[in-house]
Amino acid sequence: MGLLLQDMRYGWRMLRCQPGFTFVAVLTLALGIGANTAIFSVVNAVLLRPLPYPEANRLVRLSEHHEEIATRWVSYPNFLDWQARSRSFEVMATIRGLQMTMTGSGDAQAINARQVTADYFRVMRAEPLLGRGFSVAEDRFGAPRVAVLSYNFWQSQFGGDAAVIGQHLTLDNELFNIIGVMPAEFQHQGPPALWVLTEQMAAPAGPWFQRDSRTAGFVIARLNPGVSLEQARAEMKSVEEELIREHPMTNGGNTIRMVTLQESIVGDTGSQLLLLLAAVAFVLLIACANVANLLLARAATRQKEFAIRAALGAGRRRVLRQLLTESLLLALAGGALGLLLAFWGVDLLVRFAPDELPRMAGVVIGWRMLVFTILLALLTGVIFGLAPAWQGTRADLQQTLKEGGYSVSDARGGRLRNAFVVAEVALAVILLIGAGLLIKSLTRMFAADPGFDARNVVTMDVLPRQAYPGRPQLKEFYSQLLERVGGLPGVESVCVVNQLPGFEPGWQTDINPEINGEYQTINPGELINVDWDIVTAGYFQTMRVPLKQGRDFTPQEVRDGAPVMLVDEHLAQQFWPAGDAIGKHIKYDSRTPIEIIGVAANVRNYGSEMMGRIKIYAPFGRMPLPRATLAVRSTGVDPLTLAEAIKDEVRAINPNVPVTEVALLESDLARLLAPRRFNTWLLGLFAAVALLLAAVGIYSVMSYTVTQRTREIGIRMALGAQTPDVLRLLIGQGLRLILSGLLIGALASVVLTRWLRSLLFGVSATDPRTFAMAAVLLVAVALVACYLPARRATKVDPMIALRYE
Repeated sequence: MGLLLQDMRYGWRMLRCQPGFTFVAVLTLALGIGANTAIFSVVNAVLLRPLPYPEANRLVRLSEHHEEIATRWVSYPNFLDWQARSRSFEVMATIRGLQMTMTGSGDAQAINARQVTADYFRVMRAEPLLGRGFSVAEDRFGAPRVAVLSYNFWQSQFGGDAAVIGQHLTLDNELFNIIGVMPAEFQHQGPPALWVLTEQMAAPAGPWFQRDSRTAGFVIARLNPGVSLEQARAEMKSVEEELIREHPMTNGGNTIRMVTLQESIVGDTGSQLLLLLAAVAFVLLIACANVANLLLARAATRQKEFAIRAALGAGRRRVLRQLLTESLLLALAGGALGLLLAFWGVDLLVRFAPDELPRMAGVVIGWRMLVFTILLALLTGVIFGLAPAWQGTRADLQQTLKEGGYSVSDARGGRLRNAFVVAEVALAVILLIGAGLLIKSLTRMFAADPGFDARNVVTMDVLPRQAYPGRPQLKEFYSQLLERVGGLPGVESVCVVNQLPGFEPGWQTDINPEINGEYQTINPGELINVDWDIVTAGYFQTMRVPLKQGRDFTPQEVRDGAPVMLVDEHLAQQFWPAGDAIGKHIKYDSRTPIEIIGVAANVRNYGSEMMGRIKIYAPFGRMPLPRATLAVRSTGVDPLTLAEAIKDEVRAINPNVPVTEVALLESDLARLLAPRRFNTWLLGLFAAVALLLAAVGIYSVMSYTVTQRTREIGIRMALGAQTPDVLRLLIGQGLRLILSGLLIGALASVVLTRWLRSLLFGVSATDPRTFAMAAVLLVAVALVACYLPARRATKVDPMIALRYE
């Protein structure tokens, strides 16, 4: 212990004697360690921190999967069969979002609810704060309606009154008895106002009990103790095959997808965070290589010190321990500064991270992060200190003590320094190429034509279900609404739709198209699934979706729900490539043939993949919705300024119709890409830091080379070498290292960028332009880093250089 303290005191004095070296080394390490700690804090909170439910590792989410739709809601009859036939699960429940209208206390309010089956709270192991949860006997059509309140809704609507149990709420014109209140910490799929039961809301003859109608939402289940995820998947595969045999028309081609609940919440964010973690790890490795190069140069200048200590009896292990102690002191100082940078970085990440990134509220630097930082600092100290310490203690005693003698370790150290530079360049190339691909992908996403124009469009949800329970009344309400809003100053066009363009698909249906005068035979497992939009006249004008053929709906067709439809180019080209789709027919929600009157341009989803899907459009009167979205395109005015006037028109028609979710369509769509944009720019920032560190590393090696070759340069200049000759000599040496690292990095990128394919849009993982631009940028920066010390070498006075040492 005494020797260790002695080594630490001596090492600290040596570091204080060279403040410039110490400052650069500590700052370089702090950047690498701080970035790693900050990003690992996010990874820990989002990916590693357990969900706040008892035995959360046993929770899974199940959904249905078809080759045309990666993840879709579950058919309720299928769920009942899963529940009855599976043995891997302790308990299973469905959950889906639901908007309800609450009346009886002032103006009508739109309420975000969750529709669940009775076992939902048992699945989550959640106990109510007040009252009780649901019972299986209550989850039946016709049973007295009950509701469980969220903590926030209880506080805002009832002031936290403990006597709320037994009181009633009027939701969608029905009385619901309040039976429980959940605690504040219970959160799942957002903060709903309350929970209601599934079968209480589902008529026995309605779509809920039709196997080809996927209305139940997703399924949440808890695995039995001792049952692994793979065992449960194998059992559900057998259940899936049984249902396909029993119901080939509705279940053919359908598979069951099961993931952990945590994986379902995190989604694509996990792969993007791991990519960022790999990027900051590369930055740390570059920082370590930089500091190792600095220590190698410093060790070379201390050769005589080591030789004298060896002559006085110090063994190699003793000197090696001293150098490693100095490296660890540097690492711990860099770790301490890096921790401060991490606190600052985490604060910035949380502040600027988009709301769409899951679980970011739990990102903090706690004791685990402190331990992580300390261990990381110690590890980096060993990584960057071991090679210089080993090299520095290999000096030949006799040779080193000779004044001006050439040490073989100088040559070995030079090769090691060059290897570090090559490694730095290779790592920087990988980061630059990865960042370049993602930035180019993001740019193409924003530049891609989505098939519609979201600018100057304000949207809002309208919920007339409680005020107008019948179809004729709903049709009349929407007709009045469109007429009144369309007459407002500044309104160019207006429409009502079930699902706005650009978002994830809302409704899907299976179609049977007419081909050569006959309807295509639908075989089990070969259903043609399409997105199904219910729209009013004016939709294509409001969204500026171009019509390629045919015409739009007439107001009369919309009002009557006429058997006509529009299709998109995807569908028209697939079944009528000759361009004669107009006048053809399709069967979908009924066996009645529906005539195609128009072909619209393809519309992309604005999600992570910007993928287009087959889409059909039906007139709104065919299925007037108790909840729909009103979209208004403005001209000459800010669209948001129309919101209050539009609400006034709704109140003028009926004050009991709630209006909610007022937003600009452009802003809502931009938020879908916000997580990808945030992660891409973070990766770009880390690539820029890597490029800077690589440039510093190249500069330091070239500077040391110039110092070591001062006498040689002086001799060359005394013998007639000109400035261009010296520049060519030194820059050529640096360029060989740069090109070696560039080649290694490019080859590694060809392999590693394959992992980016799922994150790219419109860009190949081996895009040659991105590779070339990354190479040109790095070579340009590296040449500057080589030129500066080489230029300084040309200023050497030959006479002074000849007297060097």
